[in-house]
Amino acid sequence: MSRIYGDWEGSYKELPRWFNAVQWYLPGTVVRYGASNHDNIDTYILDRVFWSFKPCIDGFGFCKPILQVDGTFLTGKYNGTLLIASSQDGNRRIFPIAFAIVEGETKEAWEWFFFNIRSFVTQQANICIISDRGTGLLGALRTELPQWCNAHSVFCIRHVASNFNKEFRDTELKEKVIEMGMY
Repeated sequence: MSRIYGDWEGSYKELPRWFNAVQWYLPGTVVRYGASNHDNIDTYILDRVFWSFKPCIDGFGFCKPILQVDGTFLTGKYNGTLLIASSQDGNRRIFPIAFAIVEGETKEAWEWFFFNIRSFVTQQANICIISDRGTGLLGALRTELPQWCNAHSVFCIRHVASNFNKEFRDTELKEKVIEMGMY
């Protein structure tokens, strides 16, 4: 595997170069880093990275005014969480908007993610945010982030149904909950 894809350290070191190449070949693509100084003055550790491709930024203006946000754990040598913001186009298809790799689904990480979306992707008011009810995410939305004070927040029906199923262990009822939420 390492001969084909490289090892962890090499891939990690290539990340800034890859982002620079994306920005070079796709002008208008936004990449923002959060890094901290290591013991050695010349060594930095990548704490966070946010990116949004220029076609995604431009395309969001033609999507419904919603952001579906979620995070997923990264596994392997370097742990963290991949945050994703997507929307829906006019045909109800998923349209990716922005991505970030952060330390976890913490309130601070979500605040940083939302700050970057508002700063570099959209200043549009009255956006509905669909989420999974995560405490870090809800905490970020409930803070006094002036950029998001007029955003509406709702819960993803699939996450609600999944939590419902964990409690009642009835897949038929779970499907009914999804149906109720869709119509």
